[in-house]
Amino acid sequence: MTTEELYDLMSKSFDDIKTTLTSIDNRLRNVETDVAELKGWRLAFKEWIPIGCAVIAVIVSIVALVTN
Repeated sequence: MTTEELYDLMSKSFDDIKTTLTSIDNRLRNVETDVAELKGWRLAFKEWIPIGCAVIAVIVSIVALVTN
């Protein structure tokens, strides 16, 4: 095996490894994004409970003022 053949073989192998690592990096980035979105939805849901209670309290107080 000549030096050029060895260089071509190693270059091809390194390109394959680089492609594989790029693919893994993209998939991990997608997983990280999905996890962040799920955490955001969970936190947003927790925030809507007090907001909903406050809105209901305002509606009840307006109804109480109107009926008296």
